[in-house]
Amino acid sequence: MKKLISLAALALVLFSTALAAEDFEGTVVSGETITLTAPYGGVIKRMDLRVGQLISAGDEVAEMDTTRVLASEDGTIRALEKQEGDSAEGTVLYLNPVSKYVISADIGYAYDSPEMTYVTIGEKVYMKCASDGSHRAEGVITAVNGSGFTVEATAGELYLEETVYIYRTDEYYWRERIGSGKVARMEAIAVTGTGSLLKLHVEDGEEVERGQLLFETVEGDFDALRSPGRILLSEASGVVAEVPVTAGHRVQKGDVLATLYQTGDYQVKFSIPEDMLSAVRVGSKATLYFNWNEDNTPYPGTVTEVSYLAESNAETGETAYSGYIAFDADESVRIGMSVTIMLDE
Repeated sequence: MKKLISLAALALVLFSTALAAEDFEGTVVSGETITLTAPYGGVIKRMDLRVGQLISAGDEVAEMDTTRVLASEDGTIRALEKQEGDSAEGTVLYLNPVSKYVISADIGYAYDSPEMTYVTIGEKVYMKCASDGSHRAEGVITAVNGSGFTVEATAGELYLEETVYIYRTDEYYWRERIGSGKVARMEAIAVTGTGSLLKLHVEDGEEVERGQLLFETVEGDFDALRSPGRILLSEASGVVAEVPVTAGHRVQKGDVLATLYQTGDYQVKFSIPEDMLSAVRVGSKATLYFNWNEDNTPYPGTVTEVSYLAESNAETGETAYSGYIAFDADESVRIGMSVTIMLDE
């Protein structure tokens, strides 16, 4: 008799427990997404993201191609006009060439022969002053325009405004003379750019060589005069949902580079049959069990929303509503995971 009473009491407890909670099946979904956008325009050199990848704030997103401006001459950097983050339109810096002098010359005093009246760019020449020949220098022809040409002095010492004769050899033989010209000071070269100044690679007073990188620019302008750099970093953590661009793709400032699901904004979505709506309320507590987890580790959650729009099951014709449960997800939780929900009364 006592055994029968005990069995009856146990059945009553189990029945009461069944009434105290409801079971549902759900799926992990993301809440709101966030976008990573291009801070300036240009061409993507390298894209580091792929769909489904988990990234953290500060991880590399992509590398952008830049316009690289190189030194046209050996010389010294003078007067930096711009700083990183500024517009690069106009003059960015000045370059004082190693050559102190430039000679504007012509073939008027050249020896009268076809060979001596035909000069070429890049040709090495020798000069001496026309007065007494005591000032001598070497140079290179840098430009030719009809009967006129330009020489940049590369060695030696001349005086400003003096007239010099120019020869093909250092013997200064009159049959080797190709012209004459007047000495002027070599002007500083204004180095210009376009777009925005991303990175300066030189300092004022620094000596540079021809072909050395001076600065890099990109298209468009920056926010708050701040250069974000050539390597773009993520400003948020999450799972990559979409990557609409690839290497070689040209983007404008503000274009979407990637869309992220924020790991801190995961939810569980579950279906509520119409006849069970009364058992689900916003604010109800829930316990979540992930089907992959053999340890059945429980995750506490709270119902945050019950949809007011019905969804009809095409196969059964039954009407149901969507419910959402907020919970604290860790790195083991992935979007699309199946979840068993124990919803408290």
